[in-house]
Amino acid sequence: MSDGLVPTGDGHTELDEDERHDLIPTYIATRRELFDAEQRNITKALLRARPTADRLLDDKYLRDLHRWMFGDVWSWAGRYRIRETNIGVEPALIATGVRTLVADTRAWIELTTYPIDEIGARFHHRLVAVHPFVNGNGRHGRIAADLLLTALGQEPFSWGSGSAVDTDRLRRAYREALVAADHDDLHLLLAFVRS
Repeated sequence: MSDGLVPTGDGHTELDEDERHDLIPTYIATRRELFDAEQRNITKALLRARPTADRLLDDKYLRDLHRWMFGDVWSWAGRYRIRETNIGVEPALIATGVRTLVADTRAWIELTTYPIDEIGARFHHRLVAVHPFVNGNGRHGRIAADLLLTALGQEPFSWGSGSAVDTDRLRRAYREALVAADHDDLHLLLAFVRS
């Protein structure tokens, strides 16, 4: 699975010592090697049985999903971050944020508050806004949203893959859609996820 929203650069840039500290494979030295290892791990995770919506909408399942996606590469995979970042909620609020999100999403489904695509987009946006993990939040959030849609009988989102644009423009459109969603305007995100 290739993710057009993940920048790979030229692939030759070496990882610094801080970046390599929590890596499990000792051979990884460049961003290309890291990206390839993560992609192999994600591909393996996607071979697992598809969850029901009930199973997916659980904070432990979401942590397990992250661990399945990145656990062969990073020692912190599947564990909520414990450090402040420039995005996301403070670490002490992560577990509550994720639990509130899954409870809200369950209610949206049960009460048919929104169309299914909007439920998927809102779920994704809120999950990445919490930013529960050190890294991999966007990929984790996109896969979790796709699994939710599939469990609800919908096709997964295309995440802009139908657009004939370069990766930088695709990422910019994705970020702009998330920023608009931060202000409760989901129009850009809803258009992007099906483009």
